[in-house]
Amino acid sequence: KNPPKQNFLATSRRIVSFANHNMPKENDTIVYIQGSFDMLHHGHLRRLELAKQLGDFLYVGLWDDEMVRYYKGSLYPIQSINERVLMTLACKHVDDVIIGAPYMITQDLITSLRIKKVIVVSDTKEDTVQKKHQHLDQFEVPRKLGIL
Repeated sequence: KNPPKQNFLATSRRIVSFANHNMPKENDTIVYIQGSFDMLHHGHLRRLELAKQLGDFLYVGLWDDEMVRYYKGSLYPIQSINERVLMTLACKHVDDVIIGAPYMITQDLITSLRIKKVIVVSDTKEDTVQKKHQHLDQFEVPRKLGIL
């Protein structure tokens, strides 16, 4: 059996070339949204546009491939984390991407990135995933902080 083929060689310069180079300012309202963002499509783009309208700086947390497979099944993701990072960074509404973001939003994530708003998306594949794993409240920390 042949080894798997590497489709994209990710380097920091290649990834940075897709970024908009914005940095959050001291008084910015920093917004966070997370998911797999697999096969980025119009619905994703609209969601990112609406999330950006809720603040000044938008972080997108992308779950790594293993996390997506665990929560969505062995057929997912269709695109690798590298492809999903580049496509998400190329979106004009996205200021930065958290590569391999945790499924459970932590206090450390919120504090270290100075997040003021966490966006919950409903009626999507991610929402279906969340309902399937109701014993886990990925939004427990932001809910308790009142930033959900």
